[in-house]
Amino acid sequence: MGKHMRLAGLALVGVLTLLVSGCSGDAGPNTSTVPAASSAPSASAAPTSARPTPTPRPYPADVPLTGHNVKPGEKPPLYPAAARARTQEGANAFAEFFMRTLDWAYATTNPSYMKHYYGPTCGQCDGLARGISRTAAEKHWYLGGRLTVHRAEKTAIAPVTAPADFCAVMKVDITATSVVDKTGKVFNGDGAYFGDNFKLCSKKSADGWQLTYMARIS
Repeated sequence: MGKHMRLAGLALVGVLTLLVSGCSGDAGPNTSTVPAASSAPSASAAPTSARPTPTPRPYPADVPLTGHNVKPGEKPPLYPAAARARTQEGANAFAEFFMRTLDWAYATTNPSYMKHYYGPTCGQCDGLARGISRTAAEKHWYLGGRLTVHRAEKTAIAPVTAPADFCAVMKVDITATSVVDKTGKVFNGDGAYFGDNFKLCSKKSADGWQLTYMARIS
């Protein structure tokens, strides 16, 4: 298998061994006022049209909105409202969201989104991000390798030693993957995987959730 392998499928299913190798400010509306009417005749002043207020960007500023592996009309995943709670249900929602940011990293060959949501104890998270960044630096990108994230469920924290409030398990399906360059040349690839189990643990602070542990489990 080539040194360029950064595939979601093998990186995840192979217990990530291949990773080692290989709101901005908005302009306010125009607040010019129309002169008040008086009893004396005067020329009517035309009102100044207010500029529409831009819609706030629902993602961090560095999150790419498109890429070579993005489906037509597809947008980055949104942080779920359910993940705002410091509960098992909130941790489950966050775990599902994190895996979707990983999927977006393979869609765009850019790990910026996922990097907002994991901490220094999640070595596998960092390994994945580094692998994707190396693929981009080599001017290659992914075709396929997209994740389908199934519903997360409660699981015990032990035997994980990373700091965690809650842990969750989920199944992930991964489509067949290729690594290509701008000419369409395929450097390597991998088949599809279905129903792989992953354990994700997270901790919540005032700034929100951070993933502290991620691993494939039997």
